[in-house]
Amino acid sequence: MNLNTIAITPFAQGIIKVDSEEGAFPGTIKTKPSMVVCARHHQAPAEGSADMPKLAAHPIQETLLATDANKQAGALVEIPVRMFFNRPDKSLSLQYKAYATDTGAPLCTGDGKDASRITVAGDHTQTFTSVPCPGAEVCAFAQQSGVACRRQMKMTVQIEGQDDSLSVFEVRSSSLNSYRALAAQLKMLHLRFGGLRHVPLKLQMWQASNAASQYEAFDLLRLCIDAPSEAEAMKQAKVAREQAQADGLVDVMDELFEGSTSSDPMALFSDDFQLVSDFYAVEQPARRRTADHAMTVTPVGKRGPAPADTAGNLIADAVRMAGAARPAELESMQA
Repeated sequence: MNLNTIAITPFAQGIIKVDSEEGAFPGTIKTKPSMVVCARHHQAPAEGSADMPKLAAHPIQETLLATDANKQAGALVEIPVRMFFNRPDKSLSLQYKAYATDTGAPLCTGDGKDASRITVAGDHTQTFTSVPCPGAEVCAFAQQSGVACRRQMKMTVQIEGQDDSLSVFEVRSSSLNSYRALAAQLKMLHLRFGGLRHVPLKLQMWQASNAASQYEAFDLLRLCIDAPSEAEAMKQAKVAREQAQADGLVDVMDELFEGSTSSDPMALFSDDFQLVSDFYAVEQPARRRTADHAMTVTPVGKRGPAPADTAGNLIADAVRMAGAARPAELESMQA
C-alpha cells in the first residue's frame, strides 16, 4: 500500500440524512418527510434491548429544530447550509459501495464502470483488485450471500452556526432522484454566483410522485436559496468573500483536497456500514417493492432467478441472509 496516495478529505463531524423507520415488512424501511443530523458516535440501546447501537443525534439538531420553519413543521425539514467547496464536482459524489452484512466490513467500491475490490492473496494478506463495475443491480459479486451493495451519494456542506469552521457535515442518501436534483442545482448555483462558497442556501425536504411509485409521494432532498432573492443572496456572498479576503484568509479549499477519493482504494475504509446501513434496506412504498413482493423471499440455499425489481430484492435478501455462510473468499478475510 502506497501511503502517499491516500486521499485527504475534510473532517466530518456529523451526517445529514432523510429520517426513516422500520417498514411494515422485514428488511424494509419507510422514509419520513424530515431529516436527522447524526453524530459520528453510537448511543447504546436501552438496557435489555436486542437492538443494535444507533448513531446518536448531533447536538446541533436541537438548535435547528428551534427555528421557525422546523418548529412549524414539528420536524427537521430545513437546514441552513453553506457549501464547503467552491466547485460542484468537489461538493457532490456518487458511488456504489459494498459491505459484508455480518461484520460491516467494506468490500468494494465502484462508479458503475470500474471498481476496487478487497481480495485475499495466497499468504492471507488483503489487497485491492481492479475489476469491472456493472452496478449493484447486475453485479454477480453483489448478489452473493452476505454482501450488500448500493449507491451512496455524499454532499459536503457546513451548517450555518456550527462551532467549528474547519469541519463539515456529510449529506448522505442512496436516492438517485436526490442526486440528480442536487447535482443540477449545484451546477446552476456555480454558474450564477461564480462559485458555491458563501452562497446562503438551505437544504430542504421535497415530495414527488410518479408512475413508478404508483403516484404515492416519496421524500427527497433539494437546495434552495436562503435569501429573499438571488440579488440579495449575491450581496451576502460577495460581502462574505470580501471579508475573508480582507481578513487574509485563503478561502477556497478545492485545491487542497484535489483528487477524487474514488481513485484511492483506501477511501473505501472511510465508511462504517452501521453509519449507512439503513440505506441498504428496501424502501417502502411500492416504488421499491410491492407488498406482495416484500413477502416473497427466496430461502437461503435455494436461490432462484431474481424477481423483476432485482436491485431491491437482492439487497434485502443479502441483509436477511447476514447470518448465512459467506463465500470462501469473504470468510478468509476474517482469518
